[in-house]
Amino acid sequence: MFHCLFRTSLIASVAWIALQPGLSLAQDAKFPTKSIEVVVPFAPGGITDVGSRIVSEYYSKELGVPLVIRNQPGGGGLTGSAAYMNATPDGYTILAGIAGSIVSNVLLSRNPPFDPRRDLRPIGYIGDSPVAFLVHKDSPYKTFEELITYAKANPGKLRIGVSSLGGETHIMYTSILKDTKADLRMIPYPGTGQSVAALLGQHIDGLTLSLPASMPYASSGEMRVLLLTRRTPIFPDVPAGADIGLPSVSINFWLGYLALPKTPPAALEKLEAALKRAASDPELSKKLAQAGFTVDYRDSAGFAKLIDSNWTILSQVIKETGMKTD
Repeated sequence: MFHCLFRTSLIASVAWIALQPGLSLAQDAKFPTKSIEVVVPFAPGGITDVGSRIVSEYYSKELGVPLVIRNQPGGGGLTGSAAYMNATPDGYTILAGIAGSIVSNVLLSRNPPFDPRRDLRPIGYIGDSPVAFLVHKDSPYKTFEELITYAKANPGKLRIGVSSLGGETHIMYTSILKDTKADLRMIPYPGTGQSVAALLGQHIDGLTLSLPASMPYASSGEMRVLLLTRRTPIFPDVPAGADIGLPSVSINFWLGYLALPKTPPAALEKLEAALKRAASDPELSKKLAQAGFTVDYRDSAGFAKLIDSNWTILSQVIKETGMKTD
């Protein structure tokens, strides 16, 4: 009797184990069957959070399930991005990534918690927003070249405000140092508000700022935009770094989505396809434009190339300028 029961139990167990791959494949094919969490490694209200919430509205429609934003700020985006590495690789938790959170702050870390080229799997890239270099309306510098000419003749005299150490505004500042060899003094601020107030009060000579944050002051004439990391129709006469021989001044405030490498292929395929459809919606483009983003969709391969390119550029910038966050 015991042997019979044991044999029956063993056969049932073997049959159950044999069925697991099939069950897993079936579950993957039905993906997604529940809400998906989007880790945003910044506080609510910032440009990454705002952009992610806009995209999530359309991404959710294409996936057929809710997308829930989870803000996990700290360390210039590094804290939440590093914590994401412990998520279950099933496609139900994805990461909103920007250059500051998954490239520059990783490179600047003494003990990098991850390597985005190895430990993250790109889903797709939505688009970007340029970073701007601004001066006060009463500044004597009408062009960026004039400012740099003065800086070279007067080393250390010009003070440039930066509000996000390790982030895109800091990247623009250090990229300018690398490409111009000018001696500029960086004045760090804990936030955008403080850096903007400093320029408006003429306590500093220039400021690096995201395009969305720049627009109210540039539009009102209180500040002038002298340089951008890429051209934009919003300021058609302002050159990009590449236009005036500054190739490193090219890293924008971009937004893309990533998963973990062990995410099931079927889940990744659906995540990619849904993001591509969402990116093609003209209403999404309109809403992102209002937030300062331009949709420039790239698939997973294109996004991976962008990450590699940013990694290469920033590695050289850090090497040549000694860029640091402390």
